[in-house]
Amino acid sequence: MANHPDIIEVLKTIPIFLDLKPFQLARLATAMSVIDLEPNYQLITEGDPLDYTYILLEGDMAVYSFVPSYGNIETSHLGTFDVCGWSALTPVVRQRTGTVITVSYCRLLKMDTRILIPMCEEDHDIGFFIYKRISNVAARTFLSTRIQLMNLIVKESQIISNDMKP
Repeated sequence: MANHPDIIEVLKTIPIFLDLKPFQLARLATAMSVIDLEPNYQLITEGDPLDYTYILLEGDMAVYSFVPSYGNIETSHLGTFDVCGWSALTPVVRQRTGTVITVSYCRLLKMDTRILIPMCEEDHDIGFFIYKRISNVAARTFLSTRIQLMNLIVKESQIISNDMKP
């Protein structure tokens, strides 16, 4: 992992961590690093095993879900301070639920969930804080994906309807 004082300074700039105390930020920093990625880099592949959760510090990324007969459908577009790979923090999900590709140069906070999950279990204050925020991210992700899939269904029904007209 990167130098902890540098990571602590990064954590202080991210809205979801603003309410944490300095000792909590220092503890979280032990599970985190900052990475830089070029455009068109596939950060997460749907179906892969879980390992890291990321917070986008700079840049843009697109999230895709595979839909049979259609291929990969973009379900959301991520910007500064958005979270991706949150499913790595859930005990039930065992594989990635989408594919994430960088659209532009990106700088991300990389959180090693193999360290973060036990930390949340040991320190319930940190755990409550992290999981409260991740539940909001998950809910927003499901809503966004649902809207995209509903749009796909409507589009498909319009195509079928037009094909059936004499």
